[in-house]
Amino acid sequence: MAHFVFMAPPATGHINPTLGLVSALVRRRHRVSYFVTEEHEGRVKEAGAEPVPYETTMPGSGAKPLTLSGFDVTRGLLAGLRETRHLSESLDAWFTRNRPDVVVFDGLVAWWGRLLAYRHGIPAVPSWPNFVSNDAWSLTDEYVKFNKLDPRLYGFILRIRRMAIKEGLTLVELMDSLGRGVPEHLVFLPREFQFEGHTFDESFRFVGPCLREGRGDEGWTPPPGRPVLLVSLGTLYHNRPDFFRDVVQAFGDSSWHVVLVIGRHVDPAVLGDIPRNCEVHATVPQLEVLGHARLFLTHAGMGSVMESLSFGVPMIAAPQMGEQRANADRIEQLNLGRVLREGSEDMVEHLRRLADEISTDDTVRTSVEDMRRAFERAGGVEAAVRVVEGAVNARVR
Repeated sequence: MAHFVFMAPPATGHINPTLGLVSALVRRRHRVSYFVTEEHEGRVKEAGAEPVPYETTMPGSGAKPLTLSGFDVTRGLLAGLRETRHLSESLDAWFTRNRPDVVVFDGLVAWWGRLLAYRHGIPAVPSWPNFVSNDAWSLTDEYVKFNKLDPRLYGFILRIRRMAIKEGLTLVELMDSLGRGVPEHLVFLPREFQFEGHTFDESFRFVGPCLREGRGDEGWTPPPGRPVLLVSLGTLYHNRPDFFRDVVQAFGDSSWHVVLVIGRHVDPAVLGDIPRNCEVHATVPQLEVLGHARLFLTHAGMGSVMESLSFGVPMIAAPQMGEQRANADRIEQLNLGRVLREGSEDMVEHLRRLADEISTDDTVRTSVEDMRRAFERAGGVEAAVRVVEGAVNARVR
């Protein structure tokens, strides 16, 4: 039996993609510890892991997401630097007392996982819930716009480089999760969905989504006779009452049964009278609803995209930040749905047109089914287990 430690930022979109793997490791009688904030302890326990609580310095849910543009980029980088400094100090004693065999850490954000693993001589597996980057394609090429006149950006580079060198790492090894002590990368999407997927070497294991079986997302059933349209802007930021009012106006009293998820920061009363074919919730069991859905209007977070495609549901993508715009463009490029281009035309008519177009286009259905077969080839949970178990006893230095 091995001891695996999971480390991710306190965000549902970074934690949920790992939980299927966590459950599988627990079933194989491994010990699994997961560093989480109080907000996420429940879902980690449900997956079978031992939650290790910690205090975060990151902004909480409900805060507007990073746009990944201009000064906002530096704001996000500095938040990651602050969290890395805080956690690499406060969690160090725990690593000494509970030395794991492998650290599985979020490669995009959780630099503290990379740092702690290398400091203690432990093999590390970066997990990627989003697109990965190499010389052929990178999120920063089109979707992240740095402000080169922002002096804080250069201060960030200087400080994180100094942090890396102190631990015996290079800046690239720390920020890009490359080099010593990293035998393989775990990518929670199939190679076919990745931009320029054929250019990544075999150290990048594109295993596809690892949805957890028996999550308890039960109890929702659709009304008979109507196709289901699920509408959700994810768990991070959904304080957009105008958007939700447009959805109600577009699909109220239509042939669709609309499941509208407005989050905990929007008062349902601001939506006005709700038509009989619409149900409004703060949250829903998303996998359960997707199992019955014909179409998903989504913010295009990668977790939601992978869940939607797992159930064969095409999408209308309404991205809110750079990373989600990349996901939305890939959805449209692969004919898995369409992008909602806000401000380009009357929103209500735009929504209706896209829903009609996608729901009647057989080529979209074919593309979605082809991607589902790519998920099966990728291997999912079983492939992910092989990656992390294979990292035990990997050389670090």
